[in-house]
Amino acid sequence: MEETRLDVDLFTAFGGRTVCVRKGSILLLQGDVCVEIGYVSEGIIDIRSVTPDGRTWQIQSVGPGMFFGDVLMFSGERRYLGNVVAATDAIVTWIDADDFLHLLSDRPEILKAYLSALARKTFDVKQQVKLLSLPDLRSRILFWIRLGLGDARAGSVQIPGSKERLAEMLGVERPSLSRELARMKQAGLLDYSRTEIILS
Repeated sequence: MEETRLDVDLFTAFGGRTVCVRKGSILLLQGDVCVEIGYVSEGIIDIRSVTPDGRTWQIQSVGPGMFFGDVLMFSGERRYLGNVVAATDAIVTWIDADDFLHLLSDRPEILKAYLSALARKTFDVKQQVKLLSLPDLRSRILFWIRLGLGDARAGSVQIPGSKERLAEMLGVERPSLSRELARMKQAGLLDYSRTEIILS
């Protein structure tokens, strides 16, 4: 489900600033204090946690029409739990808390869009917690595929950018994901290519 995209000129009119970022750029580091709210109008921004042993897993993926940093900004703990990284080339608008609240109070349509985005984010977090609580990688893969298929019992789901990125979403290393996909294909549970996974 794609979020409603807002006119970034509205943010600019209330003190926001818009920047273009290249794929792979690190916008913020794990532990940095949140001082502005980000709005993605184009591209994808990932928030990725790095464990002490160097493993990476994805906390959140922020696509067009979505905010990030907003929950941190209004919480007691304002430090990012992971690195904020551009997964693709992206356009991000930054706005501070006071200007953001002024914008929401002045523009009911923005408030409505923001509450919708916040509800979607809450739902996505619950789905991610459920996915990561599953006991094995095969269960996680099947759960992720069924999320992508929605009500359909069969079909294809696009791999989000790369298998490495999908592995981060599933909380595993890429080689583990590749091995499990190969076993599932051999067992006749699914098929896959570089860009999609097919459940028949």
